[in-house]
Amino acid sequence: MRSRRSRARGSMMLELVIASALSVMVVALLVATQLGALREYQRALNRNTASRSAYNALREIRSLAQQSVQASVGAGGTQLTLLPPQRDANGAIQLPIQPDAANPITLTVNFATGTLTLTSGGNSRVLLTGVSNRTPQGNTYSPFTTRLYAPGALALHVRLSVRQGTGTASTTAWFEETILLRNPTEQ
Repeated sequence: MRSRRSRARGSMMLELVIASALSVMVVALLVATQLGALREYQRALNRNTASRSAYNALREIRSLAQQSVQASVGAGGTQLTLLPPQRDANGAIQLPIQPDAANPITLTVNFATGTLTLTSGGNSRVLLTGVSNRTPQGNTYSPFTTRLYAPGALALHVRLSVRQGTGTASTTAWFEETILLRNPTEQ
């Protein structure tokens, strides 16, 4: 009788060890799955942040460019100078339309710091951070270019490669936009 009991105790102990080991494996798999889901969630948040930030910066550039009468690119395509139209004391555009060279708007991409900065009226502010000097495919690019398609048809092409996040959760997004100046003057 005693040997049956000791065998039963031994088999119960073995069952308990096996059940515990299986439980540990199931918990480890659940934790690994959860960590993978959290990493992917962080990547999605980084992509969303990059997209939203770049969209807001491009929207502001578009608004400024469409109001401008001249656009010129300098510093190897990393600097854009926009000249708004001259206005009278009431803020109305003076006719004939002429560029206001006294109040330029400058957009500068600094790849070393990864920023896109807007300077207007002596004030500077960062429009976008995380600007990369490489496209997602690894090529170099010029953020700003202009092209005169015909007299009175000046287009500004803006390209930005934006990196968000760090480590394995980082992502790089590419943004391009072509903006027609509404009232360009001859440069």
